[in-house]
Amino acid sequence: MGKRFEFHVTLSEVPEGRQVSAEEAEALLLQRLEERGGACRDTLWELARLYSLTGRQEVALRYTQRLTAGTDNRETMAAGFLAQGQLMEQMADWKAAIAQYERALSLGQTNAGTWYLIHNNLGYCMNQVGRYEEGEAYCRTATEIDPKRANAFKNLGLSLQGQGRLAAAAGSFVDAVKANASDPRALKHLEDLVAAHRAELAAEIPDLDELLDQSRMAVSTAARVNEELRRAKKQ
Repeated sequence: MGKRFEFHVTLSEVPEGRQVSAEEAEALLLQRLEERGGACRDTLWELARLYSLTGRQEVALRYTQRLTAGTDNRETMAAGFLAQGQLMEQMADWKAAIAQYERALSLGQTNAGTWYLIHNNLGYCMNQVGRYEEGEAYCRTATEIDPKRANAFKNLGLSLQGQGRLAAAAGSFVDAVKANASDPRALKHLEDLVAAHRAELAAEIPDLDELLDQSRMAVSTAARVNEELRRAKKQ
């Protein structure tokens, strides 16, 4: 076996404090918003997140729209348009999501985290509507903005796979595992790709099986570490 590749792991967090129901959280947040004159940015964000998590995307959308309408701060506007795109994604309205991300993109470069997500999410949505070459460009930019994050490598792999560039796609899925083995999605895409095109990939990637085994081991190790951490925090 050749040199083992290095991989990174995102450790899970165990929430602390008293748990409240969605209804209790909603009541508390709405009360706080009223007490602060309806213009508390943090509370608007928290309400949007709550409604998103509880399957009320259209309600969440109204709160993100209040955020973008009530500010001329470019960072806040970009984050708001990004959030609206994410909500559109949750509703599987890919064209509307693309439109929101493009609005965010048109504002110009923002902080690295937002800028990464705008490009990554645009790439993902382009893949969803079959615009793979455009998706590739956005995903590549995202990997350059933050090469330590896995999702753009995974989405880049899907862009390349959509174009029939299978060996490059496999390499990108491996890069995603290296970036964060705690996310098993890239490994699943890699396994599916190899299952469907093993002979073709093996001809182009001599160490294909080794890379596949190492990717599986990395994901398995990350899952075990996170499970041990969760158990330790509960004790």
